[in-house]
Amino acid sequence: MRSLVVLCIFIRALASISNAEDQSDVTWSQLQELNDKTNEKVPIGANAVEFYAGREKALHDAAAEFVKQFPNDSHKPQAMFWKIKTTDFSASAEQRIALLRQNEQDARPIVDDAESPADLRFQTQRTILTQWLDNPDLITTPGQATDIEEQIADLVHKSPADPRAISFQLARADLMLRFDREKGLALLQELINAPDQNLADAAKARLLKTQMIGKPVDLQFTAVDGSPVDLRALRGNIVLVDFWASWCPDCIREMPAVRRIYQKYKEKGFAIVGISLDKDAQALSSFVAKKLIPWPQYFDGRGWGNEFATKYGVRAIPEMWLINQRGDVVSTEISVEQLDQRIDQLMSPGDQRSRN
Repeated sequence: MRSLVVLCIFIRALASISNAEDQSDVTWSQLQELNDKTNEKVPIGANAVEFYAGREKALHDAAAEFVKQFPNDSHKPQAMFWKIKTTDFSASAEQRIALLRQNEQDARPIVDDAESPADLRFQTQRTILTQWLDNPDLITTPGQATDIEEQIADLVHKSPADPRAISFQLARADLMLRFDREKGLALLQELINAPDQNLADAAKARLLKTQMIGKPVDLQFTAVDGSPVDLRALRGNIVLVDFWASWCPDCIREMPAVRRIYQKYKEKGFAIVGISLDKDAQALSSFVAKKLIPWPQYFDGRGWGNEFATKYGVRAIPEMWLINQRGDVVSTEISVEQLDQRIDQLMSPGDQRSRN
């Protein structure tokens, strides 16, 4: 009789294990479907940020639940990567840095596990770095910058043929320029001699941008609304040149603040010129109309190959340039948080920097 009881318990345990495995298989299948939705192509004319937002949140929440529900499942590392990849960084600085730290913690078991697929380990490491670089205001110390520079160098060494290698190399130079200008200039000079001509050309463009401060910039085009734009005709005004795109989440997150600043200063001699890195003209026009963006936009449909972005080495957006009343470039990396104060300073008659 005792043997029969033990056997029954064993059978129930096997059934429980089998049911759990069946449940994990079903849940994993649903998770894969959600991931497929995040890779669907954006319909012509639709806003990419709005199109993907709901899909990415659904994947993020489902991946987090999968990891929690099935901690020993073989698919856990992939689910964790999807959770990391779909993190929403639209919150405050304090919340964003907490999310970054959590993602670093979640990524470590994947990156450090030699049994994990090499591609998954690389993608995870690359995603964490990209998220830090997408939140540059959170990189505040030379120590932080050096650590990220070293991670970039390691990543590029592991996969020099990665499509993002050039952007990572330039991001490394940008970090150096922020905290050790001479070191950053030396790296750009080194990259100019790189055997990869695309990298060499991008480094030349980035070096050109470092030399723009205190000098006028030539920017002329016909805006999407047909109006002519020439920075020379705007002298006497403070001008913000905004490199952005309607598919860029950070650009959209900052847009309300940029609009408020425009409304505050537009009658006092302040203008904005938009350089759109969109490829879909309809999506750009719809977004501009929906958000009531009144300043002119340059659009050539080339995306990252945009004429001015290529010429001046713009490899990450949003990127904002501030130009003083004389037409000289004051900054090529001003943040939206600094913008109001800096415009106010330039408009003050006693501000010597507006005349430097």
